[in-house]
Amino acid sequence: MRLTLYTDYALRTLLYLGVHADRRVSIREVAEVYGISENHLVKVIHHLGRGGFVDTLRGRGGGLMLARPADQINVGDVVRHTEEDMALVGCMSPLSPGMGPGSRSALAAAGGGGKRASLAALAGSAARGTSSPRGMAAGGATSAGSAAGEGRSGSAGGCLLANACHLRGVLGEALGAFMTVLDARTLADLLTPYERKVLTQAGPAEAPVDAPKTAEKVV
Repeated sequence: MRLTLYTDYALRTLLYLGVHADRRVSIREVAEVYGISENHLVKVIHHLGRGGFVDTLRGRGGGLMLARPADQINVGDVVRHTEEDMALVGCMSPLSPGMGPGSRSALAAAGGGGKRASLAALAGSAARGTSSPRGMAAGGATSAGSAAGEGRSGSAGGCLLANACHLRGVLGEALGAFMTVLDARTLADLLTPYERKVLTQAGPAEAPVDAPKTAEKVV
C-alpha cells in the first residue's frame, strides 16, 4: 500500500510542529524546510485543523501549533483522516460501482472510531468471502444498493470472483495489519532524537515573537 502525497505532507507537518511545540510555526516555514509547495500545504493544514490535529491562528504573530500533545495524536487516526480511500483494490473501494450511495456517504462522513470500525468490518467480511467490502458502510453495515453496480458477471464491479474472493480476504487482512501498526503509534513515538535534531537545525535561528491576543483563530 502506498499513502498519498497528501498524507505524506500531513505527517511531515505534524512532525515539524511536534519538534517546535513551544512556539507557533508559519506555513511558509514548513514548506521551506521540506521544499514543498506552500499552496498545497495550505489545503493539508486546513484539513488537519478541521480534524483537530492542528491549532491555527491567522494575523500578525499567528501560526500553527499542535492542537494537543504529541502523545495524544494517533498516527492511524491521522492516516484515516487524510486518506480518502483505503482500498487496496477496486472492489474494496467506497467509490466502486458496487457500493451504494448510502454506504458511500457513510464512509465519507466517518471519522476516528467510525473509520476504524469500518476497516475492521471490511477486513473481516473479506476474509470470510461473504459480502463485497464495497457494500460495507461504517460500523459494518452492508449497503442495500450494492447490486446497482453489478457487471455482466452478476458480481460487484463486474468481477467473477467478487462473491467469494479469497484474494480480497488476504488483502483485507493485510490492510487490517497495516492499520493496527499505525494505531499502536503516536506522533510522540515518531519524534526520536534524530528527527528532533534534524528538524531543530532546519528551523529558523530565532523563534518568532509569541502570538498577540488579537490573533484570530481559524475555524
